[in-house]
Amino acid sequence: MLPLRIESQYFGSVQYMKQIARANTTVIDVHEPFKKMSYRNRTTIVSAQGPLLLTVPIQNGRDQKLPINEVRICYGENWPSKHIKALTSCYKRSPFFEYYEEGVCTLIKKEHKFLIDLNMSTISWLCKVLKTQFNISKTTESIPYLDPNFKEGRDAANDRNLSQNIANQVYPQVFSDKIEFIPNASILDLLFCMGPSANIYLKDNAL
Repeated sequence: MLPLRIESQYFGSVQYMKQIARANTTVIDVHEPFKKMSYRNRTTIVSAQGPLLLTVPIQNGRDQKLPINEVRICYGENWPSKHIKALTSCYKRSPFFEYYEEGVCTLIKKEHKFLIDLNMSTISWLCKVLKTQFNISKTTESIPYLDPNFKEGRDAANDRNLSQNIANQVYPQVFSDKIEFIPNASILDLLFCMGPSANIYLKDNAL
């Protein structure tokens, strides 16, 4: 079976993490050019008003074409504090927020120089809290845009045109009494709401 080739994401979406959880081998392309308006430096959480986008600002702006492993994070504004406040506001009522709050805050507060380092740290942390081992590696060199040696999966997890059977994906979100279920939110949404059961959810082929 060909290894899955995917992009790097900041606290990847549920579908993104499903790709990793179900693949025998995953290769994260760290040499691809940075792509603006993507989830490489963004993640979607669920607020009482609906989806809320959290963005990690990067140096030299979003229009740059540097390889993702050379993209530096900008700390000119205190985005870590804003992200933590948003997460606390949205998930303090969730069943498992207090179990993972410290770990998430530690990750966000640490000043990673490069975006790829922050994103890889989130995956390592998820392996630990989900008590699983994802078979993940990073590209060691630039490879063609489409390479027959890989199963292409970049940006597939967040394709808005991808038809999804939302009925099968529903789990109890914090504001389910106020708004409709928000599919494919950040893995943090699933983790805060489902706790250890998130691992089973990710690997269930029926979802």
